[in-house]
Amino acid sequence: MPAAPALDWRVYRALALGFLALKLVLLVAARPFMDETYYWLWGQHLALGYFDHPPLVGWTQGLASFLGWNTIGLRAFVLLTLIGDIALLYGFARHIAGAAWREMFWATTALFVATPIFFGLTNLALPDHLLVVFALAALYAFTRFRVTFEAGIPRWRFLYLAALAVGLATLSKYSGALLAACIFLIIVFTPKLRGLFRSPHLYVVMLIVVAMQAPVLIWNLEHGFASFGFIFGGRRIDGDVGLGGFAGYLLGFPLVLSPFLLWPLGRFLFARDDAQNFNRLVFWFSTLGFLAASFLTDILIHWNAIAYAAVLPFLAMYLRSRILAISHFVFGGLIALTLAVNYTLMPVVAPFTYTDQSTSLSYGWDEVVPEIEKIRATRTIGFIATPWYASAGALAFALRDPNVTSLFPGRDAFDDWFDPAAHAGQNALIVADRKRGLTDEIKSQFKSVRRLKRVDIIRNGYVIERYSIYIARAYAPSSH
Repeated sequence: MPAAPALDWRVYRALALGFLALKLVLLVAARPFMDETYYWLWGQHLALGYFDHPPLVGWTQGLASFLGWNTIGLRAFVLLTLIGDIALLYGFARHIAGAAWREMFWATTALFVATPIFFGLTNLALPDHLLVVFALAALYAFTRFRVTFEAGIPRWRFLYLAALAVGLATLSKYSGALLAACIFLIIVFTPKLRGLFRSPHLYVVMLIVVAMQAPVLIWNLEHGFASFGFIFGGRRIDGDVGLGGFAGYLLGFPLVLSPFLLWPLGRFLFARDDAQNFNRLVFWFSTLGFLAASFLTDILIHWNAIAYAAVLPFLAMYLRSRILAISHFVFGGLIALTLAVNYTLMPVVAPFTYTDQSTSLSYGWDEVVPEIEKIRATRTIGFIATPWYASAGALAFALRDPNVTSLFPGRDAFDDWFDPAAHAGQNALIVADRKRGLTDEIKSQFKSVRRLKRVDIIRNGYVIERYSIYIARAYAPSSH
């Protein structure tokens, strides 16, 4: 029987429902985050793969577009995976606590929705919301299978479910492959599981996982392994927070997980309980793997989402201090409310400094679009563009136009569906923001470039973004 949680289950239930209510409001009311709109465009240009990530987020957004170019369509699958997350936590609670599942379920669900990393990732239409639900599914299914196999009554359906979940997790983000590696390692190093190597079922499920990656492999073969090259070494963080790389990885860990969960996390990781050694292996394998990678390339802390998902179902058993529990929910609540204000009313840093671009690009497009429409009504415009993928996605979503493109000189997904030669000689409207202005390289591809309009985005007296609309004549794309 698991230890009783720190707070009464009714308190956990109230907290869980409160955070869930806020999440449901934000799913509809929060302004689109810049990367969400980028992946939305993937859904309008369906393909076997994409440059930045595996294709599942693009495929799901393609289906969601039938609901319309609005936040409901944008985050429809986010709501579905959130429901899936909660259902899997229920399954874990029944498995771990048996008849006492109610206490475990509400405690774990409350921790889930109040933990900053999960609150954020399960509110945005990024690949991570898919990764989290399929990671939880793989962890749950393999845990159920392991118990039955070690008892001599294997339920093979759980092994096949685990394989499907691992395949879908890897189609969400490449880090999903870590789950497959951990399953293989736990079989190798657990005497009771080594008998699996004599079963044809193991080799069938391995083939299933590999076969599910066929779209990614085909796309990379056709594109010179561009996506693999980008993820494994070619990636560089270009944000405003400055928390990329080794230092950001270490500093960000307690912030995204919550400093008040570090003690119960440590207790779980070093507990002498073989029943959860698979989840511990997933945590260490992912966490140390990304830590090592941070010495070689830029790493963002949320990429370690699989590790957090692996420990989540068990933390309530090790969170015995009421002070830590209450502090966690206060901390998580403050983060949640800050995010809510930041993406619905105004950027929270606006009174102190220029807004970070990941926030500012969520504002002002409803003011830019009418200016663009006025210009298009009086001029012949061949295409609309921005200097960067994130602003191109945001503008395309606001305009409801899948043909808006990025003129970024580096590689991005727009290169796979925008044909520069087909637009040669055309005039373009280019919308630049305060950080991403028109570079000389972009200007050199046009006969002339002239600014027509500047649109200042003001909230509560603060200029949080500044967009400039340019007319660029006679496009002559470079040959690179």
